[in-house]
Amino acid sequence: MKQLIVLLLIMTTFFSCNTTENTCGQAYVGGEIINPNNDFLVLYKDNIPIDSLYLDENNRFSYNIESLSPGLHTFVHGGEYQIIIIEPNDSLMIRLNTIDFDESLVFSGHGSKKNNYLINLFLALEKEERVIYKYSKFSPELFEQKVDSIKAAHYKSLEAFTERYSPSALFNKVSTVGIDYSYFTHKELYPYRHFGINQQINYDSLPNGFFDFRAEINYDDEELKDFSPYYNFLFMHFNNLAADKYFETTSKKYIDRSSIKFNAAKLILMDSLVHNENIKNILLKYSARNFLSHSQSPEDSETLYSLYLDKNSNEDNAGYITSLFNTLKKLGAGNRLPGVELINHKSEVSTVNTVATKPAVLYFWSNINKNHFKNSHKKVKQLKAAYPEIDFISINVNSNNASVWKRVLKQNHLDLANEYRFNNPQAAKKLLAIHYINKVYVLDKNKTIVSSNASLFNRSIHDLLKQLK
Repeated sequence: MKQLIVLLLIMTTFFSCNTTENTCGQAYVGGEIINPNNDFLVLYKDNIPIDSLYLDENNRFSYNIESLSPGLHTFVHGGEYQIIIIEPNDSLMIRLNTIDFDESLVFSGHGSKKNNYLINLFLALEKEERVIYKYSKFSPELFEQKVDSIKAAHYKSLEAFTERYSPSALFNKVSTVGIDYSYFTHKELYPYRHFGINQQINYDSLPNGFFDFRAEINYDDEELKDFSPYYNFLFMHFNNLAADKYFETTSKKYIDRSSIKFNAAKLILMDSLVHNENIKNILLKYSARNFLSHSQSPEDSETLYSLYLDKNSNEDNAGYITSLFNTLKKLGAGNRLPGVELINHKSEVSTVNTVATKPAVLYFWSNINKNHFKNSHKKVKQLKAAYPEIDFISINVNSNNASVWKRVLKQNHLDLANEYRFNNPQAAKKLLAIHYINKVYVLDKNKTIVSSNASLFNRSIHDLLKQLK
């Protein structure tokens, strides 16, 4: 759910009141958290914290917003987050259970209808992803018919809601953009799901007008510069454009998406098609981060890093990517991990270099990504049986609360041995360059890095582990 709900953050600036301070009216937010992960939640607006809302002895909270800046707000609790629309005179009551965070979330009070509608809309869009993935095996004509029907059904529901409740422009914008960009993204994904992700697309096999929606793309929409659905679509779109360019300039029939040619083409296309500096710099930043974090070639990393610096115009972003680039060089094969502190279930503090008593695999998980947590532990159980002479060390990357961390492990019936959490999550993630939760380190018996970009779910992990034997 987070992958979809987080898509709606931040797009608020053009819905604010026409006053000097962009504030108008008041609002109230309160509610109850069942099975809380800690004793507070934080309310954000435009990625800036408004205040910390503390729970009372009954796990309830309340907060009056005296100078409201209307729009999308975010509340964060225990590493999980949710958006809410808050507008003048709203009095929202929130009730949720952290064990089933999104699906249990219910709003009541004035302003609840629009928020309940949006939650249900994006839960529905998430559930449809699996169905539409199956539709991608259908012919292009049948696929287009299916997704057009789904989109029309969402618009029919939205029109009925709008006619009954006359919601605000903010609600209408969020709803329509959410539906449209979900549809656009599925259209971009279809050819690679249908023909194969690394194959050249036979565009003649697609119906006329299949990509007509691309004519609606505004690469420089300043109003959407902080809107995640806009960027998620653009990343997918530029992946496809870069793939086309790759096949045009090479004689290859299959694409290597980790290749420098493909990724350099992507940055060059972003630079040539996007003229808004804010939007361009964000696209460049995350594309560079993705490549550098997964690259196995120091030479290719150097090439793309130089290209990024040439195209980027944001000093803060350049500093971020430079720091990442230098950190990753220190974490290459043949080096040792920094002495990041870990805490075990007995509250004992150690370091990543002392917990492993033999060749080791370090893998990570987050409270937010429940599927990855379960899948990674399931996979490691299989690997442990095949490679008993190797330590498999599990590290939680975001829990500062020992009781919550232990509760998650016990609920899933996991042995607490070789389960750890970071003593300082933010510092540790930076030192170990953990920007993707599926990152895996493989260490030899001397605690030297063999690989800093392994994957539990790739067959190559067996080659690495056999090498350790």
